[in-house]
Amino acid sequence: MKRIVWIRALLVAALCIFGCFALFGCGSEPQAPEVKDVALTAEEGLYGVAGEAHRLHYTVPEGCEVTASVELGGKAATAEDFTCLGEEYIFYTAGEYTVTVYAAKDGMLGRASVKLTIAARAETLAVGNVSIKAAAGETYGRIGALHLISYEATAGCEVSVTVQKEGAAATDAVYDAALQTLVFGAAGNYTVTVTAARGSESASGSAEIEVAAFDPPTVSLALGKRNVKEEEGVTLEREAVYAEGDCALSEQISANYRRTGGGKYRPAEADEFTVIGDTFIPHIAGEWEVIFHVESKGGASGEASAKFTCNPADLTLAPVSASRARIATDTPTELAYRVEGAADKYTVSFDTHGNSNVTAVAGGGYSVRITASEVDYFTVTVVYTHKTASSVTKSVDLDFYSVESLTYAPAWGEDPFGGMPSEVLTSMGHLLYFDAKSCGGAARELTGKDASFEVLSSNISASASAGILYAADNREYPYLIVSNFGNNTATGSFTLKMTVTDPYTHYSAVAAKQFTVTATTNSNSTAPSNIQSYIQRHADFFDMGAMDYSILGEYARENMVLTKTGTIMQRTNPNWSMEGHGPDFARMRGASASADCTLEFSFELLGVNPDTGAVGLGIGLRTGDYEGWAGFFDLRAVNGKLAIAHGFTAKSEAMGSVEMPAAVAGAKLSVRIDRRVSGNSAVYVVYVKTAADAPYAEYMRLVADVSEAAGNIGANVAAFQFTHRNAGGCYIVDGVKFTDFGA
Repeated sequence: MKRIVWIRALLVAALCIFGCFALFGCGSEPQAPEVKDVALTAEEGLYGVAGEAHRLHYTVPEGCEVTASVELGGKAATAEDFTCLGEEYIFYTAGEYTVTVYAAKDGMLGRASVKLTIAARAETLAVGNVSIKAAAGETYGRIGALHLISYEATAGCEVSVTVQKEGAAATDAVYDAALQTLVFGAAGNYTVTVTAARGSESASGSAEIEVAAFDPPTVSLALGKRNVKEEEGVTLEREAVYAEGDCALSEQISANYRRTGGGKYRPAEADEFTVIGDTFIPHIAGEWEVIFHVESKGGASGEASAKFTCNPADLTLAPVSASRARIATDTPTELAYRVEGAADKYTVSFDTHGNSNVTAVAGGGYSVRITASEVDYFTVTVVYTHKTASSVTKSVDLDFYSVESLTYAPAWGEDPFGGMPSEVLTSMGHLLYFDAKSCGGAARELTGKDASFEVLSSNISASASAGILYAADNREYPYLIVSNFGNNTATGSFTLKMTVTDPYTHYSAVAAKQFTVTATTNSNSTAPSNIQSYIQRHADFFDMGAMDYSILGEYARENMVLTKTGTIMQRTNPNWSMEGHGPDFARMRGASASADCTLEFSFELLGVNPDTGAVGLGIGLRTGDYEGWAGFFDLRAVNGKLAIAHGFTAKSEAMGSVEMPAAVAGAKLSVRIDRRVSGNSAVYVVYVKTAADAPYAEYMRLVADVSEAAGNIGANVAAFQFTHRNAGGCYIVDGVKFTDFGA
């Protein structure tokens, strides 16, 4: 500053000398530049305050060279007294200052001054009582909570707030200067500093806070179901409990998925499931894991999951018609089938069962376009395979036969084999009745003479055989005999081919079918189904006349009659003499024997004896030599109702209070006989029920130690038989099952 003063003095001297020469040279009085409007200004409230910036203002003529000087108390001010920064002056020492502005032009010098009194500061700049507290309803020192910053600072200062975390500027804290609020986004130790600045002065104060995360929310998830079908919703029972002072930021449902049968879970795609409110809807079958994930405003998170199985959607396939289709050879023909359910979840394929003479491709809509290159009988299977659960398949068999001419070849009925059962029972023969009619030409009735049969393949056990046998004097209706009847041990399967040729047109129709043979002697197995017995002539009998047993063979029984509806075993027929033949119509032998056993069967009365009103079914239990008896029961009609009697000498006997059905056509009864032996004493309990889904009720309980028939009452049971007694009506015995028989 001293340098400035000296420069100013030299400049004044030079101007004076220059002015003098000018006066002498011009001979006229010089005109000094006019300096006007000299003033000092400062921000409101800071004028005349030591240390504050004051701005110098003035007006001088254009082209002037301007300088300024500063005096304090009539003496030149020093650098300790003030600082000049361009046109701003900061005064430090209290007192009266004179600031003079000089303007030099054309050798003339003008000047003007302004006075300013600087007062000492009234107080020292300071910041104190910096504090941090939680806003109302918030939790102090928690992530995401709203905190209020308070402090005391000298009036008139410019205040700023900075936040540091462990020595560095905090990037996870948000300060709102207008509201003086602060939110911490992560856990850690923070320092909040408040700085007050006034001119070149500043002061600061700080406070520290340790911010901790909220405890994680407690999250739970339960499912309304553990097994659903595709597109079936699962109710989500979910809950998230947040720490005190914390609340939800987001709650999301996601899922993992894997195919049925194992493997790793993967994140499910957005189009594989839908969440509507609290309902989770899977679109594909497989194993699902639903995940409930929550985030809190306090930065904590929680998660819960639950698993369920999504089963393939229901699908039902059925032929449009139950009848077998008749198509022309080498002519593509569409066979329709019906689909009910989620067909879009399945892929479709066609199985021709390895037959190279048949092709099958998709037809229009739900149909198969089939072409057969031979005259024969075929089955094409339509297979629906689930897209994600490939082991799940649904199928429908479309049976058809191709003929050379739809006009002249024989036409099959609904079943070419006319009701032939699919399972051949080894203790019985079966009628091979064909259902075909002539087409075109003379349209004559076809008979057994127009049919031929061939066993295409057979794996019947070695002790048995399958063959085609006929009645001697009426060959219209052929019979299949599967032996050995004596021990009922035949097992396996065979495929039979039947060809019917119209003798007028010479065109043929061919059908083939596989039959399964099951032994009826296995322990704990189901015995023959649909055993029937008739006393009166029945509508589905064939009028065959006398049978020639020399043709039928030694394994056929003379009391065996076959009908259009399946296997019928008949004890007494008015047309036949039964002398010399046993009364049983179904006898089954166990491979090994035990004393204890349970026998079950169902009984349906088709009609009583039209002459006597009788019903007579015997249930016998044979001992090991077949000639002895462990005892027997009789199912009869007594006083117009079905009743069960026994052939024992009972030590004790008790009858239950069971209402038995009336002995009329259509009456049904299920029977269970439990036999338990201790020494030479047998306990029999007979149970009955009239409805399949009803519980058994105790009908009779007896203890016996003597059988009226030969044999030991406590002997092992080696066989049982059903016997048609005393011309006793027409009935069906079905669902036969014996347990612990030979165990």
